[in-house]
Amino acid sequence: MQCWVCGLAAQGVCRFCGRAICKDDAKTLPFFLEVFPSNGHLLGLALDDALYCGICQPKPEPVPMEFLEKPSEGE
Repeated sequence: MQCWVCGLAAQGVCRFCGRAICKDDAKTLPFFLEVFPSNGHLLGLALDDALYCGICQPKPEPVPMEFLEKPSEGE
């Protein structure tokens, strides 16, 4: 596998988009592995330094996913 940025041998894959990246071009971003309710609060298991390619643009806010919902009986 080759680095998407420079073409050298890749040592990892961007957690957000899947692009291959080498150690020189790799960056990091926090990533939530899991979010769950606990005693009326939301807790999250987070990774502080997930591999990031620096090219993709993870969205800062949730995006609507209505297309995954089952259509109602009348449609």
